[in-house]
Amino acid sequence: MNFWNPRSIAGKLTRVNLVVTGTALLLAYVAFLAYDLYTLREDLIHSLTTEAGIVSANSVTPLLFDDPQAAESTLAALRLSPHIRWAEIVSADGKPFAAYRQNQEENPELSVKLAPGQARQYWAKGANILMGSRIDFQGRELGAVYLFAGTGELTQHTGQFGLLWALILSLCFAIAVLATNAIRHLVTDPLTELAGTAQVVSREKDYSVRAPMPATSDELSNLVQSFNEMLEQIQARDRALEETRNALEARVRERTAELTEANKELEAFSYSVAHDLRGPLQHVANISFLLKNSSAMRWSAEDSGLVEKLVEGADRMAALIDDLLNLSRATSAPLRRTPVDLSKMAQTILANLQAGDKKRRVQIKVAEGARAMVDEGLIGVALVNLLNNAWKYTSRLEVAEIEFGYREEAAGTVYFVCDNGAGFNPRYADRLFRPFQRLHAQSDFPGTGIGLATASRIIARHGGKIWAEGQVGQGAVFSFTLPYTPEN
Repeated sequence: MNFWNPRSIAGKLTRVNLVVTGTALLLAYVAFLAYDLYTLREDLIHSLTTEAGIVSANSVTPLLFDDPQAAESTLAALRLSPHIRWAEIVSADGKPFAAYRQNQEENPELSVKLAPGQARQYWAKGANILMGSRIDFQGRELGAVYLFAGTGELTQHTGQFGLLWALILSLCFAIAVLATNAIRHLVTDPLTELAGTAQVVSREKDYSVRAPMPATSDELSNLVQSFNEMLEQIQARDRALEETRNALEARVRERTAELTEANKELEAFSYSVAHDLRGPLQHVANISFLLKNSSAMRWSAEDSGLVEKLVEGADRMAALIDDLLNLSRATSAPLRRTPVDLSKMAQTILANLQAGDKKRRVQIKVAEGARAMVDEGLIGVALVNLLNNAWKYTSRLEVAEIEFGYREEAAGTVYFVCDNGAGFNPRYADRLFRPFQRLHAQSDFPGTGIGLATASRIIARHGGKIWAEGQVGQGAVFSFTLPYTPEN
């Protein structure tokens, strides 16, 4: 187990217990040691003060009678105090009078002295203490005694205290490890089993497994019980969802089959109607054409108007049939993508429109290099409808402008057909791509209302989208995308 970065809860509990126990013992050790050192230091100072007082009292006579030997005899009694390393008596003029050395090889130098009029003072010399005491007799200053004490006892006491602390800390660590093991069996083992069950559920998506209940009745048992109840609810919900999904799939299959059959019938109906109508309609168109252009017939103005309406109606019906067939093919024809030059296709369509109406003045602009992977037949129908739309709605202008181009955007290439024609109210832009929805009167701009709907369906089948922008009298812009992702 990595002590500094444990992954298990048991390891984390062990680390927390050991850290807390060690920190508490360390703080206690520092506090007790500081107090003990302070007490020993105060006792040493008190002892030095007492001994300095005794030496001062016994040194009065030797100083009065100038007897250094007697003073040294007094100092020799200090050998009974092992903490005093050296002592010295100085006369009133500050000259050495008598001295004591615990170690004869040691020759200390008295670097500090009592100030005039000062009776007693001590100085800390690193780990040692220097005590100075004035020697007086009947108010007259005779000299001073200086005692230098070492703190070896303090150091020894500190070492003993540290050893005791280490023993206590080791014992507490052992107790913490034992307590952690006990806690692990009571707390972490159920949590470990619960985590293992959660991993099985997450990895295998098997909600039938259950976490074992702990022997104790506490918060952990409530947690495990709640977890198992949650698994039961998820399992029951999954069963209900599976049943609902199966039912929905069955309904979707049924509806899909119904829609497929209905679409087939609708396509067959549209094809049949269009073809069945095309023959009689052609007869009507031919007869109306003959009537209109026959020199043998003498028609009144009213009769000529009726014949003209007959011709227009036949032409309109033929265009409607063609548009319906294109709309049906846009929905049902198979999609075969090939590389297509849209610029060349647009140029061809506009050239045909220009050839059919040479009297019109139209400024045509086609950008080069517009290419796409599309169904050439279907996209041709879409472009024809969009360009026919632009050609039609610019028919009342003296100089019309029609442009086909493209631009690159972050989402892909956007193609557009732009004109300066009649435009439309942008509030009704969504109606443009609905079948039979027209924003202009038939008398102003004739049409079937199917062309833009057909173009929209073709673009949608290619996975793209189409939208329109414009203002009344300011032209319109029809933009569309043709995304293509090759199959792997």
